[in-house]
Amino acid sequence: MHGTTETPQVFCDLVCAAHAAKRPVFVAVERPAAEQKSIDRFFAPENHGETVRELLREPGWDILDGRSSKAMLALLEELRALRLHSDLRGVTAFDDARTGEPPAQREQRMAAMLSAAADRCAGCVVIALTGNLQASKKPVARFSYSWMAMLLPSAETVSLLVTGRGGEAWTQTSDGCAPHSLRSSGGEQRGVFLADPRAAKRGYDGALSTGLPSTASAPAIPNPPQAPACSN
Repeated sequence: MHGTTETPQVFCDLVCAAHAAKRPVFVAVERPAAEQKSIDRFFAPENHGETVRELLREPGWDILDGRSSKAMLALLEELRALRLHSDLRGVTAFDDARTGEPPAQREQRMAAMLSAAADRCAGCVVIALTGNLQASKKPVARFSYSWMAMLLPSAETVSLLVTGRGGEAWTQTSDGCAPHSLRSSGGEQRGVFLADPRAAKRGYDGALSTGLPSTASAPAIPNPPQAPACSN
């Protein structure tokens, strides 16, 4: 679920765990692919204050439904530190939604971009953060197309459902973009749990549990509109 503080944090823990295990790591985040040049400059060692401001001026940070949260910006800062001081091989934005096209094409491009990242970084483990629908390996009846994870090599892809103890997330609903309540998803203990039965039922290989109640993470842009304003 986008829009929490805890999901980007536990994702960063997953990246750090792979790094500590001496695995070469390449990270992918569900940010617009059009931001890649700004993200690359953000990860450079110089002029960081200006590159942060440049990144937040990208149009995608004006979408206030939880995908452009303070927690997401904090995750990028953590990944930047790893990139500068370790052998994190790279960070790529892999969302390429386009107006007026069938949503299936977005899923296809997201899968293709992750596959291309794996091809560019031979021997790397590619760790990707995306929404729970894109990560599912199981079709959903009301949608007539395959999710991103269903288009990746199944045996080489481990898909984890992030779980937690309820709380709040900054999300978009019928009353706008604002903090909204979340039910507990059974993530009582922090860690990775493969073959978790609740996750398996929904099409995942396991669960990545925060072990925490979720807190809503507000938009990262300076002076965002008062909730429940949205921009899409």
